Amino acid sequence: MKIGKRITALLLSAVIIFGLTACSGGAKLKIDQPKSISAVDDDAEPVTTAIEPSENVNGKRFAFTLAEFSERYNSTKKLIGDKDLITMDKWSKMGVPETDNHGVEIQYYYYDDENVNITATVETESNKLMNIGIGTTMSHFMAQESGENNSDNILRRAAIAAEAAGSFGTDKIDTLQNVFYQLATGSEDSLWYEGFVFTLSTKDNKEDSKNGIMLFRVFPISTDLKKEWKLTEYKK
Repeated sequence: MKIGKRITALLLSAVIIFGLTACSGGAKLKIDQPKSISAVDDDAEPVTTAIEPSENVNGKRFAFTLAEFSERYNSTKKLIGDKDLITMDKWSKMGVPETDNHGVEIQYYYYDDENVNITATVETESNKLMNIGIGTTMSHFMAQESGENNSDNILRRAAIAAEAAGSFGTDKIDTLQNVFYQLATGSEDSLWYEGFVFTLSTKDNKEDSKNGIMLFRVFPISTDLKKEWKLTEYKK
C-alpha cells in the first residue's frame, strides 16, 4: 500500500481540530537535532495577513487557496535552494466532502511524493485552506538514506510548508523546524506559536508497528480557542 493511501485512511477518520490520535504522553522519538537551514532574507508579508476569520471549528483559516499555497511553497523552496517543486496536477482529493462541527463543508487533499505526503484541508465554499501537513510512516521517519537522517528531510519539509502557509519569512524556517523537532522528541503533541497550532499526530498500524503513520500539521485558531485548549506556547 502506498503511503498516500495510508494517510488518506488516517485523515478520513480524523477529528479536524486536534486531528487524529495524538501520541500518548508525547512522541519522545530518539532523533538528532535537524541541520540548520540557510535562508536568505525575503519580503515576507506580516503573519496576520496570512490568516482570516472563518466560521469553521478553528475560527480561522489561511487566506489563500490550495493553488496559491503551492506557489508559495515553491517560492520558499527556491529561496533556500531546494529544487523539488510541486505541481497542482499531483494534488488528489481524499474521499468526498464532509461537514465539520460548525457546519462548514471541507474537502481533504493529499500530494503523494513517494515516502512523504503533503496533506491539506480546504473549505469547499471559500476554497481557502484550513490546515496543511507533512505525513510519512514511522519507519521511514526513523531511517537513513545515503547516510542522511530521513527525519532531517521531513522536519525540513514541515518547516517549509509552515513558512509558506503562515508567511513567517525564510529567516524563521529554523525556528519552525525546531517547533516540529520539539513535538517529535518532547512530551507535548501540540504547541502554539504566533497564532498557529503546530501538532504531531499518529495512527498505529496494528499489523506492523513500524509502519504506523505520523503527521506534522499547522493551522491557525481563534484567540478564544487558544485559551480553551490551554495550549503550551513554544519557547526556544
